[in-house]
Amino acid sequence: MNLFKSLEASARRKIKTIIYPESYDKRIIDAVKFILKKKIAQVILIDKNYKLDKTFAPDKNLTILDLKFSDQFVGEYHSIKLKRDPSRSLIKSKKEISDPLVFSCMLLKKDFADGIIAGSVYPTSDVLRNSISVLGLEKNCKSVSSFFLFTFPSKSIHNNKVLAFADCGVIPSPDAEQLSDIAVQTALNFKKLTGLKPRVAFLSYSTKGSAKDASFEKIFKAVTLSKKKMPSLICEGELQFDAAFVPNVASRKNPNGIIKGDANIFIFPDLNSGNIAYKITERIGMASATGPILQGLSKKVMDLSRGCSVEDIINMTTVISNLI
Repeated sequence: MNLFKSLEASARRKIKTIIYPESYDKRIIDAVKFILKKKIAQVILIDKNYKLDKTFAPDKNLTILDLKFSDQFVGEYHSIKLKRDPSRSLIKSKKEISDPLVFSCMLLKKDFADGIIAGSVYPTSDVLRNSISVLGLEKNCKSVSSFFLFTFPSKSIHNNKVLAFADCGVIPSPDAEQLSDIAVQTALNFKKLTGLKPRVAFLSYSTKGSAKDASFEKIFKAVTLSKKKMPSLICEGELQFDAAFVPNVASRKNPNGIIKGDANIFIFPDLNSGNIAYKITERIGMASATGPILQGLSKKVMDLSRGCSVEDIINMTTVISNLI
C-alpha cells in the first residue's frame, strides 16, 4: 500500500485535532476541505475577519476561532516571555498574541489541540521561534531538528523505498551531540511512520578513512553517542552516499560494514549539504518530499515549505497525526 494511503487510514482510526494558523491561504482551505471530507483530522482554523464561516459548510470536526479570543491568553503569554526578557512590556505581548501563529501555539500549549501545521505563509524561522518560545523542548532533548521523508513514483527503480534525510531545515552546523540527537529522533519517528527498521548512515565525502579530515571526529563521536543513547540502533559512519545506498559499491568500499548499501536514513554533516541533497533528490530524482518534519519540541508542530501544494498539506496532516 502507498505509504500516505496507509498513514491516512491510520489517522482516521485515531482522529487528532490540528490547528492551521494560515487559515486564509487558499491551499490550506482546499486541503482542509479534503481533510474534513475524508475525516482525517479534526480542524481548528483561526479567523481574522476572513469570513471563514461562509467558506466552509457546518462540520462537527471543524472549529473556527475568532482571533479576538486570543485575549484570554495575554497574561500567561506575557509571563512566559518575561522569563526571557524581564523588561518586556504588556503592550508588546498583547500585540504578539494577536498573531495567528502565536495564538495557535498558546492553544496547543493549553491542550486545546494535538498539533499545529504552519509554514505555507510563515517562514521557518517564525514557526521555530514561536514554537520553541511558547512550547519549549521535549524532555531530555537539547535541540530541535527536522527530517524529510521521501517516496518515489511508481515507475521509479526506487518505488518501494522510503528514505529519510536529516537535518535539512533547522541546524546550520550541528555538533556531535546535535548530530546524535538528529539521528536518534529521526530513527524513532521513521519507525513510527513507516514500520521499517531504521538503518542510519552518517554521511561524509569519505568512507571509513578513505580521506583524512579533523571534521570527521564530529561524526565518529556522533556515532558513538547515538549507539549509547539507543543501543539497538543500526548506524555507521563516516560513509559516502554511494557506499550507504548502493550495495555493490558498499561491498567494495565498506566490505566489513554493518550498512551494506541498505541505509534508509541519511544524516548530513551540516545544513548546506542536507538542504542541497534534498532539493536534488526532489527535483532531479523526482521523489516526493514531505517535510521539514520537526522533532524535539514538547508538542507536535510541523513546518510546511512556502512553496507547498495542497497535497503536501494533506500529507503533512497524516504525518503529524501518526506522530502524536
